Amino acid sequence: MPRIRWYGPSVVLLLTVLVTMVAGPGIVRSLAYAETEARIQLIQNNLSQSEALQTLSESFTQVAEVVEPSVVHIEILGKQRSRSMRGGRMAPFGQMPEEFRKFFPELEQQAPEERGGDDNFEEYNPQLPVGNGSGWVYDNEGHIITNNHVVANAEKIRVRFRNGDRYDAEVVGTDAKTDIAVLKVQAGSLYPAKLTSKPVKQGEIVFAFGSPFRFEFSMTQGIVSATGRKNLNIIGNGGYENFIQTDAAINPGNSGGPLTNIYGEVVGMNTAIASRTGGFNGLGFAIPTDMVKRIVTQIIEKGSVSRGYLGIMLPSEELSPNLAKSFGFEGESGVLVNDVVPDGPAAKAGLKRGDIVTKINDVPITNIDQLRNVVASFSPNTKIDVTYYRQGQGEQVTSIELAELPTNMIARSNELEDEAAVETETSKGSEMLKKFGLTGLQTFSEELAERYGLKFEPGVLVKSVRSGSVAAIEGLGTRAPMIITHVMGDPVTSVSELAEEISKHDPTAGIRLSIAIWDKESEEYINTYEFLELSSE
Repeated sequence: MPRIRWYGPSVVLLLTVLVTMVAGPGIVRSLAYAETEARIQLIQNNLSQSEALQTLSESFTQVAEVVEPSVVHIEILGKQRSRSMRGGRMAPFGQMPEEFRKFFPELEQQAPEERGGDDNFEEYNPQLPVGNGSGWVYDNEGHIITNNHVVANAEKIRVRFRNGDRYDAEVVGTDAKTDIAVLKVQAGSLYPAKLTSKPVKQGEIVFAFGSPFRFEFSMTQGIVSATGRKNLNIIGNGGYENFIQTDAAINPGNSGGPLTNIYGEVVGMNTAIASRTGGFNGLGFAIPTDMVKRIVTQIIEKGSVSRGYLGIMLPSEELSPNLAKSFGFEGESGVLVNDVVPDGPAAKAGLKRGDIVTKINDVPITNIDQLRNVVASFSPNTKIDVTYYRQGQGEQVTSIELAELPTNMIARSNELEDEAAVETETSKGSEMLKKFGLTGLQTFSEELAERYGLKFEPGVLVKSVRSGSVAAIEGLGTRAPMIITHVMGDPVTSVSELAEEISKHDPTAGIRLSIAIWDKESEEYINTYEFLELSSE
């Protein structure tokens, strides 16, 4: 008789597995969805009940409520003009050097001028908005602060407040060296912005106010990315830079607007951006409040800015350890004096070429820009104590009465077209000259100076240097005429003397050269130093 097998439990198990395989993914998804939904709801409840977040958001709103009444939108009005040579003028942006335009993209928005046409009747053209920017109320007397580049060359300026009030503004004064301008409106019941009383620090939360891309009275938020940004060439040669860097979005039209802290206090003035596209790329720059206040005070009081003048020529690069060592200087920092202006304050007080300034009124001097800013912060006729190092004599202190900074202290080099022969040196130092890359040298004679219309300066003319050499890397031969006058302080008047003096020193320890560069503008030589060093490898 066949055995009957009972498959009931196995069938049930098999069916359960099959059902789970078919329906399982849906059930799993449902369970996962329910779990996620519950978590979202929990987090939303936590967020809505978070007093810290509510306080933070309300604080940002309160900053806007405090600052916005002080912010103004600035319109630059002018008549559209032709580009013809009969009195027509280019727009300010068109006059600006190409290398500076990237920092002020809002100027690119200025309405384009008409091309061609009869400009005899331009005086009948209506005044239209040709540019815009931002600003902020400084005091109850109606003074408005903005950037110089916003109002430069403006025919008429109009400011508008958040509540819609409009006023024509007049320029009280400007300072191109710091890009600061002061306007004034005849208005009552103003709300002056409050200025911070302490320097801003890296990492602080800040807010940028203004009218980016004509989106008036906007507010963005970020942090202070860095302070003390210099050598950006935003303002140009002769300018004074000490920028706050921020990632708070600053765009064309923000220029002149306030940068504030979390208390609604102005810590800086939006000025420029670094951008490859013309829009914000996370690099905005603002003039710190202490500089703004110092300049604005002078403009309001006397309509212009005057600065102290020491009368020294400064190098283009900071004092390197090797160059400092060549003078026997072992201090931590200082600024090398390339030369002193004859009969200037420094010269009268005894400072000389090759001195290293280490302190002003007991304040350590660490870099060139700091020295310039410190001296400029004093009024003319102010007496300051200058501490300096002199080779062989150590550190000394002298009292100097500052003069007033002349209006134009920018030096430029010019090109020298030279067809004279290059001398070939065969003395024992010739190989060292070639190693440095000083391959094209010529004794600078009185005859040669007369031929080029230059003042005679005993030394060796640098005609050319070997590409990629130490001399080329240090910039010799890039500015003409360039004359080597001394080696480690000892004068040289010919190529043979130059080779002889160089051969006395260890090239791997470095050699200091004194250089005289002819300046076409002043028709004088500008003295500087270069330090050449061969690798010991």
